[in-house]
Amino acid sequence: MGDIKKPTALKILAGNPGKRPLPAAEPTFEQSDTTPPAWLPDAAIDRWATLAAALDANGMLNKANREYLATYCDLMTQYVEKRKAGEEPDLKILQQLRLMAREFGFTPSSQAGVVAPGKKQDDQKARFFG
Repeated sequence: MGDIKKPTALKILAGNPGKRPLPAAEPTFEQSDTTPPAWLPDAAIDRWATLAAALDANGMLNKANREYLATYCDLMTQYVEKRKAGEEPDLKILQQLRLMAREFGFTPSSQAGVVAPGKKQDDQKARFFG
């Protein structure tokens, strides 16, 4: 299995560090509101609110990925509830969470180089080298 491609939205937030042309024919989807899907369990709503707001602020929440985000929130809530109950980690759920988190840019390695809106790349460098 090869490397998973970084989503274009993350490349843009990172300032396109590879300086390769961005895909011209990539599909675009209408932005989504941050209202959680009706099927999402109440226990996952707080997690949805936090993550949906963060994705929306970066222009990354759209109608094509909102169900995927809801699934992530649901799985994470299930995982946390099982751990709070003293159960062993469910490695299948953990693996799915890891893969989904990477797709959304939630992991430290997938965030590398991403510059939040309103921050300059130089501000990040100064934090470590200034």
